[in-house]
Amino acid sequence: MKVAITGSEGKVAQALRVQMYPTLFDVKGLDLPEHDATNLDDLIEATRGSDALIHLAWKDLNVDGVDPLKRKMYENAYQAAITNKIGLVIMGSSNHARDHTEREADGRIRYTGAPETPNNAYGEEKQRMEQRGRELAQKYGFSVICLRIGNVNPDDRPKPDVPTRWMSHRDLGRLVSSALCADFEPGHFEVVYGVSGQPVFDWTNSFGYQPVDSAV
Repeated sequence: MKVAITGSEGKVAQALRVQMYPTLFDVKGLDLPEHDATNLDDLIEATRGSDALIHLAWKDLNVDGVDPLKRKMYENAYQAAITNKIGLVIMGSSNHARDHTEREADGRIRYTGAPETPNNAYGEEKQRMEQRGRELAQKYGFSVICLRIGNVNPDDRPKPDVPTRWMSHRDLGRLVSSALCADFEPGHFEVVYGVSGQPVFDWTNSFGYQPVDSAV
């Protein structure tokens, strides 16, 4: 399976690529300076022939502001998938897409499709990215999986101040690989929390991912 990854030199993509079996996935990394996700023509050419596109490129992680280039990058990712008829797009969303104090009746945080309050401006833009994915999946028939990724860090261990947001490198690889290997119906759209085992964020999904590591 040919898989293109934007933002391939970022910390999440670097952690992911180590976990992707080369016998299953032929991975093509796309990042600066050779490839710029804000350049639509280049992104279309670079992803031509891909079976799946994983979009992890993001200009910065300023949670209080939104750079217009971020929107341009994810819109370009969707457009490249449409142009090249890529069947599956996996978008790197964020746990900040929903306010961490906004819980379901059981005290957990999960995606239900109901209106949500974002955690910050960064989360609000991620919500918009998800909504665009839903709209375009329905319109063009490709599948879109948005991963609300938790904390992936070089130490590969929970942060003491926010342990429940942790996603281990191993679980990240399992999550993405499970989505890549799934057989989705055309136009399938799904939002999944990308986390390891813990009692707050619900990782329910349709493609069989279960964490093997635990943050608590």
